[in-house]
Amino acid sequence: MLEWWEKNFATCELGDRRLNERAMLIGKALSQGFGKALSAIFNRGTVLKRAYEFLLTQKWSSQS
Repeated sequence: MLEWWEKNFATCELGDRRLNERAMLIGKALSQGFGKALSAIFNRGTVLKRAYEFLLTQKWSSQS
């Protein structure tokens, strides 16, 4: 059975394999740390910074 994060992030296509993988890792971490602060979920400074940078990336547009 697929986990929540796999169901929601496995099919993401952001145009770059690395971005797709980053989305999967962030989704997994967020689902495992649900309700916690991002600084608690991403407990190393560089990992937290990369998560914030990813969330601010505007290389793609949402399809509505």
